[in-house]
Amino acid sequence: MAFSFAARGMRYPASVISGVHSPSVGALRRTLLVVLCLALAATTAAAATSKATVQKTTAPKTTAPSMPDRYRRVLDEGVAHGVYDGVAVGWIDGKQQKTWFFGKDRGSASERNAYEIGAVTEVFTGILLAQAVLDGKLRLTDPISSLLPAGFPWADPEFAATPVVALATQTSGLPATPANLFAVDPDDAYADYTEKDLLAFLANYRPREWKRSYAYSPLNGALLCVLLGKLYENGCSTLLIGKVLDPLGLPKTGFGDSPELQQGHAYGREARHWHFQKALAGAAGLRSTLPDLMTFLKQNLHPDESVLRGALLLARQARGQTAAGGLGLGWAIHDVEMDRQTWPLAWRASRTGGFSTFIGFRTDRQQALVLLANSAEDLASLGVAWLTGEPPPPAPPPPFVPDTARLARYAGLYRLLNHNEVIVSDSGSTLRMQLRGQPAWPLFAVAEDSFVTQGGAVGLSFIRNIDEFSGLLLRANGEFVGGERLSARAPRLQRTAIALDAAALAEYAGDYRLDADTLLRITPGDDGLGAQLSGAARSVLRAYATDRFADADGQNGLIFERDGNGQVVAVALDLAGGERKATRANWRAP
Repeated sequence: MAFSFAARGMRYPASVISGVHSPSVGALRRTLLVVLCLALAATTAAAATSKATVQKTTAPKTTAPSMPDRYRRVLDEGVAHGVYDGVAVGWIDGKQQKTWFFGKDRGSASERNAYEIGAVTEVFTGILLAQAVLDGKLRLTDPISSLLPAGFPWADPEFAATPVVALATQTSGLPATPANLFAVDPDDAYADYTEKDLLAFLANYRPREWKRSYAYSPLNGALLCVLLGKLYENGCSTLLIGKVLDPLGLPKTGFGDSPELQQGHAYGREARHWHFQKALAGAAGLRSTLPDLMTFLKQNLHPDESVLRGALLLARQARGQTAAGGLGLGWAIHDVEMDRQTWPLAWRASRTGGFSTFIGFRTDRQQALVLLANSAEDLASLGVAWLTGEPPPPAPPPPFVPDTARLARYAGLYRLLNHNEVIVSDSGSTLRMQLRGQPAWPLFAVAEDSFVTQGGAVGLSFIRNIDEFSGLLLRANGEFVGGERLSARAPRLQRTAIALDAAALAEYAGDYRLDADTLLRITPGDDGLGAQLSGAARSVLRAYATDRFADADGQNGLIFERDGNGQVVAVALDLAGGERKATRANWRAP
């Protein structure tokens, strides 16, 4: 059910970002309009007195825009299915605007609600870049090396020569995950990744080759904002607030977890909030509200009324192309046809662990749309369809909640047709999958016998033979490969643990390099050795012989190598039967 609220003149005293703001351009125009109306009324009264004739007029009535039934139906069904806990919708059509709230809980429907907006943050970072250009601080073609001190120890001169604009258009070649990301909490991976970590990554990262085609990485927006912060001698988040958010009049948009921040949801359960306040602030750190994003889009429709007019116009100019359309400074640009002319539709969407966001506008029709949900179900397809007038996607199906007592039925060893192997194991409440030579990843049920990894990048569909499972279908990187089940339980190799003192464990501590994109970090602890691959969770392994360690299931192991002086110099990492060798890596600090 949708609940509608008036969109005019609503103000809230509590602010995510504190501070006093000057009157907006819109407010000054309204004041001027009142003065003119009073002057006009006085003139009319004088004329009426002298001529003794008055002609009464009635102002034309305006009708607030309505939501097309076909788009409303998708949201209604999504709420009824339990996919969306709540959705806030804002629609601008010419001079009219309307907001709607969808959800089962009427009490939760409020314009004060705040949402994680994830990678939509990069739109504001792109505007910050545009303003820096207009301020004369840099050019879009300047190399990124010009924004750090001359003595910065770049690992690769080729990357140091990357133009700044490549960070905003996601064409720099940066990997999806930094090699030195070792999350304390895998469910909030970037919460503790600092600017110091990001600069250390730049000082040590050297891939086999730089691919300059479009490939999304949160490191692009992160690095861009950090570099701009250094250019202005300020921090990224402080700079975004002072140079972009405050001038645009967005007091409820910021980086903190306000009391109004909604509870996120994914896969039919509550989801943890993601935090990017440190190095990743400029990539995905913002939280915002429906009124603030409506205010932002109105200024994009009427940039002449914004103090950031030049930056808004510069940011939405297409500067690159992908198969899906053009790339602005943080915006995606979709060409639409209107009256035999091509017009740009600027939009951006994002999903975090428990939220989904879409914003977009088109100037030819003077229309703009905001979709905010505290569920991780994608809103981009609906948003683009709405703005282009195309049929909407089907409503998302209800989330599937599996019977955890029956998860053990899927466990086992599966051999794929490409000769790789997959181990599926049951931890009691969730399933995990592990490809040979890769770390294990948790699985989330999306349908009967179908599971995906976090975010849906990899999927497994199990194949039944009457009541038994005989195989599976693996989806990864847009490709599908089948496999047969070799055993009805995950293989386990039991080993007897031996005790090692703290001094012996300390000999193995450090980072080991598997390849350009992956490090293995070894940390000693009271429970044995902690082993953590880049971007993955930490695993505990115990010694069962000299220089040999294994996890409790015996599926993963470490065999350390020593040089002639007895120093540990390398390690062979056994991941579900796939062995990878790593050598000690001494990353230099910038």
